[in-house]
Amino acid sequence: MIPNGVACERFADAAEDQAGQGRWRDRLGRYVLTVGGIEPRKGSIDLLDAYALFHPRHQGHRLVIAGGETLFDYRDYRARWEQRAAELGIEPIVLGPVPDDELPSLVAAADVFAFPSVKEGFGLAAMEALAANVPLVVRDLPVLREVFGTAARFATTPAELATELDQALTADDPDRQTAGRQLAARHTWDTAARRHLDFYRSIN
Repeated sequence: MIPNGVACERFADAAEDQAGQGRWRDRLGRYVLTVGGIEPRKGSIDLLDAYALFHPRHQGHRLVIAGGETLFDYRDYRARWEQRAAELGIEPIVLGPVPDDELPSLVAAADVFAFPSVKEGFGLAAMEALAANVPLVVRDLPVLREVFGTAARFATTPAELATELDQALTADDPDRQTAGRQLAARHTWDTAARRHLDFYRSIN
């Protein structure tokens, strides 16, 4: 198995860029962030349900989705997602595509990163959040346990996700954040490329 890499330095630099983060906070306030499409695989409706449970204790935090679109035809799911948001009385902010050079500061400015996917192979967006020193809450999947270990908080249900989002905001957890930064720093694209080359050479 050869894991993905992550552009760790870009996101680590954004964690130190107060001006870049400030531009997003001026626009969005304080927020819980997720990155990706609104689709079944990403657990988008579960995230709405979790945020509705989380929000009464953290009314100053908005739910922000960077992206939202998908390559597949999930219009019916998107309609259910919008209906569920209306039923819950919440108004997520869907940013649409975010320019590549602005994404690191958007991630770094988040107070917590939510990654409730029900299917994943690695979790690149979540690894970028760790590189940016942002607390991470992910779905409790075997693959995400394997990738993130002690660097993330894990949840299965929307209620658990809400609890872990709350804990990520309120608990002082420097060991977990240090583990996250170190984990992201180990997953470089150079390392991934070298391992691919070594593998290809081994089977020639």
